[in-house]
Amino acid sequence: MLKKELNDLVTQTGPGTPMGNLFRRYWLPALLSEQLPGPDCDPVRLELLSEKMLAFRDTSGKLGLIDEFCAHRGVSLWFGRNEENGIRCPYHGWKYDVNGNCTEVPSEPTSGYCDRIKLKSYPMVERGGVIWVYMGPADKQPPLPEWEFATLPREHSYMSKRLQASNWLQALEGGIDSSHVSFLHSASLSRDPLFKGAKGNQYNLAAITLCTDTSGCPSMTMLAGHGALTTTPLDH
Repeated sequence: MLKKELNDLVTQTGPGTPMGNLFRRYWLPALLSEQLPGPDCDPVRLELLSEKMLAFRDTSGKLGLIDEFCAHRGVSLWFGRNEENGIRCPYHGWKYDVNGNCTEVPSEPTSGYCDRIKLKSYPMVERGGVIWVYMGPADKQPPLPEWEFATLPREHSYMSKRLQASNWLQALEGGIDSSHVSFLHSASLSRDPLFKGAKGNQYNLAAITLCTDTSGCPSMTMLAGHGALTTTPLDH
């Protein structure tokens, strides 16, 4: 069990934190391509590494990830209009491009005031049905993701996404903890998209068989290696 100080050190990923700085040095999967299906589609609000951001695809098809809130009155741009190569704030009409640059201030159309306004933004790329984002220093940007699935034709891969209410370390620990699968997920191994059809799932399915004891209560027999572990029903 980690002490609180050490737990905070390895799980907090906001700006300026040690783990946050580490995560920001990599291309991170942010969205599925289908969430931004085409030019001028609805924007998507998301929070990454404790930063509230807005993703959108402009009229030219370019991807952008910018601060969710307008620099003027702090209105969420999620309520804005995605039009003519920018996202327009619904309050006073300030408009931003995919790089966070303010391109229009309707109340001051000729003063050049908008040239001094910029929202935080991060670069995005689309590979393998996934939209990736890099949130670190520009001069430290790594090569684009080269996972095999990211380089295959779309029809040769399957992408899915889920929301898990945990920090990244809890998710990692659960993912590598194979001993819990045959117990906690036994009822869903054959239908959950995370398991169904996966080659590795054959191990899980082979490791578990269901039987019925003489009293009619189900019991579980788990085959492990060359031995077998049998759990008996609870007393009624």
